[in-house]
Amino acid sequence: MLTTHPAIASPRAAQAAADHSGADSRALHGAKEVHFFDHYGRVEEVDPAEYHRYFPRPPGSIAGEWTPRYMYDFWTPPMLRAVAPEARLLVLLRDPLERLASALGFHRALEAGHSLAAVMEHQFHRALYWQQLRMLMNSFDRDRILVLQYERCVAEPERQARRTFEFIGVDPDMWHPVRPFDQQVGRSSPKPVVNEATRAVFCQAIAPDISRLLSEFPEIDPTLWPSVDPSSPASGTEAHDDLAALDG
Repeated sequence: MLTTHPAIASPRAAQAAADHSGADSRALHGAKEVHFFDHYGRVEEVDPAEYHRYFPRPPGSIAGEWTPRYMYDFWTPPMLRAVAPEARLLVLLRDPLERLASALGFHRALEAGHSLAAVMEHQFHRALYWQQLRMLMNSFDRDRILVLQYERCVAEPERQARRTFEFIGVDPDMWHPVRPFDQQVGRSSPKPVVNEATRAVFCQAIAPDISRLLSEFPEIDPTLWPSVDPSSPASGTEAHDDLAALDG
């Protein structure tokens, strides 16, 4: 949806228009997930030009990427700050329990060879959204980060798209959707059923992190997340009223 805005360039399309260098060009600019920082196990100097080459674009337009690990890996935010200090960051969060089921289905489809215990441990830490956002804000000011809620994007795609366009500094009125909002894009894997006992202990384990998340990011609607304990103070009226006030 973002790259259908005329002021947002698709790096792949921009590179194709600039040259016809073949497979290497397609590999460099063909995916939304660059994973540029994934292989760094420590914070070390990196040439900004090496990162910027992924984003050729016409003058006056903007471009970007979407890599899930960047908020999770502790070394990425400071490196991203070093190479793109003026970047606007988009964070898309979904219900942690639903995310767990999707991740388990994804690993099953890949037949990755990891033990279930290792996968579960990794996915538990991926569900600690507040902890990851706090690390991100160690490197970027809060006003450079837009936190989007997946379920709200599904429920009100046009409104959330306009909110995103305003945040990144392009005119929302220039955007005209090119496909139905409910059209499936990308692949999906069957999600396994997570039994009730596992669901319960998972939700209990992430509850402190979720409580802090909802307290600091009132734009997240807790009623859209089954992972949130309805009896939690952070999921009550106060957080919901803050959300209403933010939305005007």
